[in-house]
Amino acid sequence: MNHVPEAPQSASGDYAWLGAEPGSVADQLYMSAADEWNQAINSRFVNELLDDTLPESILKSYLIQDFKFFNQGIMAHAIELAPRQETKDMLAKQSQWFADNEATYFTGFLKEYGITDEEYNNSEQTPANREYCEYLTKLVQGTWEELITALCCMEWIYLAWAKRTIDAGVVQQIPAHKGWVDLHEGDYFRAWTGRLIALVNEYASVDGSEADVFRTIVHLERRFFEDSYPQR
Repeated sequence: MNHVPEAPQSASGDYAWLGAEPGSVADQLYMSAADEWNQAINSRFVNELLDDTLPESILKSYLIQDFKFFNQGIMAHAIELAPRQETKDMLAKQSQWFADNEATYFTGFLKEYGITDEEYNNSEQTPANREYCEYLTKLVQGTWEELITALCCMEWIYLAWAKRTIDAGVVQQIPAHKGWVDLHEGDYFRAWTGRLIALVNEYASVDGSEADVFRTIVHLERRFFEDSYPQR
């Protein structure tokens, strides 16, 4: 079995190749959440998923929780608030990609693991998932700058943990694990994340409320991973 090493501590310029050059708005936001970012992408859930040691029961719980989260509809609000038509079109295209690929992943593996509609509907959201959804419900009432910062952070941190296995040259042997990585790494997802980083650099500010949004999203992502496991 191949082991995927943990990601090193964050450093300014880590994602210059994606447009987050040292000193850019995106890079400063990234560094402002460095410690918790590192905890999230090196979390127990990610480690076990990448190493193919994740218990099936934990994977099933995570899939249920993340599909409930997936159906929050944040993209529609981002499209509505986008200040340029080309940005609206780009976000709309990506929203369709999510529907065609990510939603299909969820429904396919929920079926494969025998999760019935009843089990899905009766599964209560974890505290972290509930808090995350409540936060996004408030956030969509806010500004475009806040919303694009949140969306960028959510996608970027997923690319960051999936990148660990690409860097290590390890391919997961369990289809659900490999499928989840494939959705969040590769040329397509890197280009999408890069476009979000460019929008953050253009519109967001390290002195505005967007900085709190970025750090809050990182915090909630870390807790979401942790809540995949039964709480003692």
